[in-house]
Amino acid sequence: MNLSSLFPITKWAKSYNKEWLRPDIIAGITVGAFTIPEAMAYVTLAGVPPEIGLYSAMVALIVYAIFGTSNQLSIGPTSTLSILVGSTLGSLMILNASQYLMMVSLVAVMVGILALISWILRLGFIIKFISRTVLTGFLAGIALYISSGQLPKLFGIPTSSGNFFERIYYLLVNIDQTNLPTLAVGAGGIIFLFIAAKKFPKLPNTFFMVLGAIVLMSFTNLASLGVKIVGTIPQGIPSLIIPDPTLIDINILLTLAGTVFLVSYIEGYLFASEYAAKNKYEIDKNQELLALGASNVLVGFFQGLPIGGVPSRTAVNNESGAKTPLAGAISGFAILIVLLFFTGIFYNLPETILAAIVLFVIKRLVDIPHFKKIYNYNKIEFAIALITMFSVLFFGALEGIVIGVILSVLGLLNSMYNPHIAILGRIPDTIQYLDINTRPEAKIDPHTLIVRIDGSQIFLNTESIKDTILGLVDSRHKETKLFVFDFEATPYVDYSGIEMLEELTDELKIRGITVKAANIYEPLRDSIKDTKLEKQIVEGNLCLSIDQCISRWESEKKNK
Repeated sequence: MNLSSLFPITKWAKSYNKEWLRPDIIAGITVGAFTIPEAMAYVTLAGVPPEIGLYSAMVALIVYAIFGTSNQLSIGPTSTLSILVGSTLGSLMILNASQYLMMVSLVAVMVGILALISWILRLGFIIKFISRTVLTGFLAGIALYISSGQLPKLFGIPTSSGNFFERIYYLLVNIDQTNLPTLAVGAGGIIFLFIAAKKFPKLPNTFFMVLGAIVLMSFTNLASLGVKIVGTIPQGIPSLIIPDPTLIDINILLTLAGTVFLVSYIEGYLFASEYAAKNKYEIDKNQELLALGASNVLVGFFQGLPIGGVPSRTAVNNESGAKTPLAGAISGFAILIVLLFFTGIFYNLPETILAAIVLFVIKRLVDIPHFKKIYNYNKIEFAIALITMFSVLFFGALEGIVIGVILSVLGLLNSMYNPHIAILGRIPDTIQYLDINTRPEAKIDPHTLIVRIDGSQIFLNTESIKDTILGLVDSRHKETKLFVFDFEATPYVDYSGIEMLEELTDELKIRGITVKAANIYEPLRDSIKDTKLEKQIVEGNLCLSIDQCISRWESEKKNK
């Protein structure tokens, strides 16, 4: 492994074009202005002070610029990861705030370690572990769950615990306790963001709103009317810590860290690859594991919480003209300057403004158009997305995504257990053989049964395939004299599948049916080499096409 593959910064820095510097600086400062209020808002979902968001974003952005392969991806605290961490750790009996912060940092380090192990083992393919269907339902559930926790802050009502429905019930029951000045400031913030996002989408509107709210609180008596403020944010960079691995039960730690790792890697990779395609370059999915791992480990050592790719800031980075990862590093250094010299500015920041930022930003997580696409494509996958969403609402973020993944795997196993078995017929005046269910014009010879199994023949489905085919020749296709296996849609056959095909071939021959095989490609042929099945359906019976199988059979009949 060469130095440039381990540290991509050494590659792009050598070929850096000085014309890129200006757009990188502009993008970096712009995204930094977006990141400061968003990061402070997001980490409150995990139950940690706002400065933790600044620590996490600063370290993550600088480290990712060294190891990452995306020119546009902006990483840092996210609403999804914060609520995953907060909802899980919040349910534990934790003695004090400092211990809780140490546990949050421990989760970040563990997420980083899992990413680094995955990088060493080159497990970049794990981006497929959580389907887009499950992710769509999970993110929608997360958005609604987060909203239920932020609405009381917007109304100036004490927050409550519980699932989505319990929180909404609590809000409705206590709505009479609304602090009107708090609601006015928060609602005003949301209205401002809606208008500003439409009129000035490329400007750091959240940053401007935060500054405006601070000025408002500084020159009015709103604090005396019950509008809560953030208060003192420690100045300077965080000190280095080594989180104690005995603080959390290992099973809880591994489950939480594993889930956070999968969600952060998959989300980040999706965002990175989307903008890489737009800007015509490629992402290294294994190198992204190293970048995510190094970022999370160092974030954890500097008192941060797990980080991942942030879609809104990635979009801003791209729209602002970011050309290289230097833009992200500049964002990180901008946050560092704020931590060193300007944290006092945020003393009078209203908490309801942080809630307004979260509520405004997370609305995009409820992707209605994508739900519609899933519904139109596959009703079962749509049901999985909905069940995942409601699982998050009823049971929590961690439980919801676990249920979604289990359902997704069960759906996959079900499709593997019951593969589609197509009966093929000839399209008139051609040598094409297609599924008679989708092409009713296809014609079937009463003495010939042509079957294509759409999928691998493996231990999960061998019995189902065998019973289905024997059922066909014993009922609807009793006159069958020639049976043709079309292996065009069979990528793989395991040992159980080979045994099943051997038994099925013997059963068909007992019934007086000639068996031939068509379209066996080299990888599949290699897997059945030196087996009884090879002698049964390959030697002397292998055909390059279905039409050739039928022609050979007809020729054999004439020669008898």
